[in-house]
Amino acid sequence: MEEQNSVKGQTFTLMIFGGIVVLCSIFFILGMLVGRTQGLKLATVAAAEAAAKANSPKTPNLEERPELSFYDDVDKKKPAVLEPPSRPEPKPVPPAQSVLSPPKAEAPPPAPVNTLSIQVAALKKSADAQKQVAELKKKGFRAITLAPAPGDTNPLYRVQVPVPNQLQADLMKKQLEAAGYKPILKQ
Repeated sequence: MEEQNSVKGQTFTLMIFGGIVVLCSIFFILGMLVGRTQGLKLATVAAAEAAAKANSPKTPNLEERPELSFYDDVDKKKPAVLEPPSRPEPKPVPPAQSVLSPPKAEAPPPAPVNTLSIQVAALKKSADAQKQVAELKKKGFRAITLAPAPGDTNPLYRVQVPVPNQLQADLMKKQLEAAGYKPILKQ
């Protein structure tokens, strides 16, 4: 009699467990389907916006721009705020003029530009990073290598693809994923 109750209890427990597994599987599949449709909607909207931008005559195509390395790009976008202002040597001015002429106001420096990049890999060897960059360039991506900071305890060579804005970053990330990489967005 005791063995019969034990078997019934185990059967009931297994049925409850099986029901919970089935219920969780249903919710997982529904969540996956909803997420996939949302992702497709975002991709089509982003692609439509990118196509509209590409067709407008105001913005130059990425293919028309010369290929720049990350360091050249950063040097051009370096904000003037980081550099100390250069002061010209004062010219001797007659005392009557200095009282009458008001001091000239300097123009405010331009706002710093935020750059985004998508990291494709972080490698310990420079040669491996250069091979990865060459592979990415063969596939049509503008890839660069960032060297580790001097004195870094864990030096890694970061392989990245620079992008100008968030929309382009999302599109580039999807293209890299389609090419078989596991990219990470860096700001």
